[in-house]
Amino acid sequence: MTNTEIIDVGDDQKELENKALTIPTQAQCIVVASSADMEAAERFHKDVKAMIKQIDDVFKPMADKAFQSHRAITGKWAEIKKPLTNAMDIVTGKVRAYIQEEKRKAEAVEARLREESRRLEEERMLAEAAELEKEGRHEEAEEVIAAPIQVITPTVRPDVPKYDARTFRPPTPKARVINKAKFIAWVAASPDRLDMVDANERALNAKAKSMGKSLNIPGVEYYEI
Repeated sequence: MTNTEIIDVGDDQKELENKALTIPTQAQCIVVASSADMEAAERFHKDVKAMIKQIDDVFKPMADKAFQSHRAITGKWAEIKKPLTNAMDIVTGKVRAYIQEEKRKAEAVEARLREESRRLEEERMLAEAAELEKEGRHEEAEEVIAAPIQVITPTVRPDVPKYDARTFRPPTPKARVINKAKFIAWVAASPDRLDMVDANERALNAKAKSMGKSLNIPGVEYYEI
């Protein structure tokens, strides 16, 4: 789709466009070799500037109207989708709550089984130590009592069917700078926040190149390599 198909270009606009296309050729033909030529070039420049304003006067109202239409359309677009996104949020919240509850239940069962395994292993070790004591093997009995209790931790998986984790995953917290000046002021107020910003070395090198040894920026050192 071409620009002329997107924009309804009237005869006046088309005339302006055709006229504008001839201006670069006229500019190429201008020769500035005298005071009179310079005056002519100045008049040409003013005429072109006036033509640019004329074009702006034609197209700016169209652009403003298109912007207002765009804002109205996107607003209605979002308004119609809102109940649907709200519905998805409601269901997503319920699914997340269910998954968390099933995980909690699995962890509770796993903890109970782990404690039961520990208890059984402890009873087995005490029984073994008691047998060794009966046989007079006191040192071996003490070694059995002193040995750490080895427990095989069971794995209990939540009773949740397979699902696409991307559908119900929690939102990822993120942050972005929307006011650079305020952000820099906040960082500068406390030294422990300095790791949040990096100096723009390319911009500083450009300053060093243009100012040389007269570079005087607080916290910045001029050097050469």
